[in-house]
Amino acid sequence: MRLHRRIAATAVSLAMASSGLVALAVPVASAAPAGALSCNGWPVTGSAGHAGWRFQCTSGTGTNWRAKIVCLGAPQPYTHFGNIVSGSKSGTSTVWCAVPGHWVDVQWNPPAMVPA
Repeated sequence: MRLHRRIAATAVSLAMASSGLVALAVPVASAAPAGALSCNGWPVTGSAGHAGWRFQCTSGTGTNWRAKIVCLGAPQPYTHFGNIVSGSKSGTSTVWCAVPGHWVDVQWNPPAMVPA
């Protein structure tokens, strides 16, 4: 499982670097650099108590993207991805932790927008 995570992380990093989506690694609850995109992210809580995160862009990004979070809870941290948003449109991607009581790691693995 750890090897699979490393491969996935490397693939995402390479995809971001090769596609020019470095600006999409938006810091928590902030907008992308001036002149780039109009995107924001914020925490959300589901009706069953699930923690999550939502990113919204009000203009197209040029590349399909989705939200990514790392959830903390037993037995170990895990990564979840949100729905894919078309790069040619504005849109919202929401992602949830699998279990109520687990929480989003905003300190060491901040929520991000990643290429889909």
